[in-house]
Amino acid sequence: MKTATALKKLNLNISEFEERLFDHSIVGITDNEGTILYVNKNFCKISKYSEDELIGENHNILKSDEHSPKFFEELWDTISSEKVWEGEIKNKAKDGSYYWVKTVIIPITDDKIIKNYVAIQNDVTKEKQIQQRLLNMEDDLLKQNITLLSEVEKKSADLVKSERLATIGTMASRVAHDLKNPLTIIHTYADMLTPEILSKLDSQDREKWFRLQTSVLDMNRIIEDVLDFARTTEIKKKKSSFLSILRLAVNHVKTSYGIVINLPDKDISVKCDARKIEGVMSNLLSNAVYSLDGQGEVDVETSSDSENLIIKVKDSGPGIPENDLERIFEPMYTTKTTGTGLGLVICKSIVEQHGGTISVSNKPTTFTITLPLH
Repeated sequence: MKTATALKKLNLNISEFEERLFDHSIVGITDNEGTILYVNKNFCKISKYSEDELIGENHNILKSDEHSPKFFEELWDTISSEKVWEGEIKNKAKDGSYYWVKTVIIPITDDKIIKNYVAIQNDVTKEKQIQQRLLNMEDDLLKQNITLLSEVEKKSADLVKSERLATIGTMASRVAHDLKNPLTIIHTYADMLTPEILSKLDSQDREKWFRLQTSVLDMNRIIEDVLDFARTTEIKKKKSSFLSILRLAVNHVKTSYGIVINLPDKDISVKCDARKIEGVMSNLLSNAVYSLDGQGEVDVETSSDSENLIIKVKDSGPGIPENDLERIFEPMYTTKTTGTGLGLVICKSIVEQHGGTISVSNKPTTFTITLPLH
């Protein structure tokens, strides 16, 4: 009443303010049970319902299911206590579209009894959409940040690992070089003495002599693995027949009568360092044969698309233990009773130098290599 008196003193008509307010706001009036008694043209425009469709209905006609039952319970608790409620409500229009309105609901009392509720609203749909876009952008940036952090951590870990491997490689290379010379002498003299010594040995001692020679060969192979690991020679690519590479690799694989290695019939030309890829295939085939324990099959399958040669080496062995799968390409890690654990690391390095990938899966054990064709 004080406001009305003040306006009258200023010669201003409050009804004009009400009219202007109604023209620029979304206005609805209900009875004390929420039944709609009045809506202005802006209410009809935004809700896409006609005045006749709204009058006599409850505000539930606009319910969007955005808000929980508790939201409306608190709203009604507020206005039924003769208090003004303020907030934002998401409504559903007649055509199924949604809109947001910033809302003030005012209880109108007569002799301390609530007779009506007046809802004065402003359309804030665009603001909410902008806000949502900003939230989505923030969420995307957060996800990108997490991804970048993860990549940085991985790159850092790979860098540390590479540095450690480089140190190990340098030390191993020095030790291997130091061992190679005396081992070569032992190997040479053993070969020279073999005919003379064998003629003087009984069968039991002859077996020990052969075991000694085998051990020398094993030591030499281990040293070669270490040196291959330490070397970072540049690959020299040229167009090569993959089937020819594969056949040469098979020649280096020790097999027994009960083992069959099945090669593909179709040849595919690939640009690669033939000697190094031959070493990769020889290593994978030797591992597959080792896992068969004297009986089984190894299948080599090839296919290609416009970009890559895909090679699969499968064996019928018992498979790799699941705990070993994740570590199979780690240096010094091996599931064999003998070996350096460097073979697959060297294979991985060579394949990646070619711009390709190598992976392993189980049931059956399958090593998959992709190599760029060009």
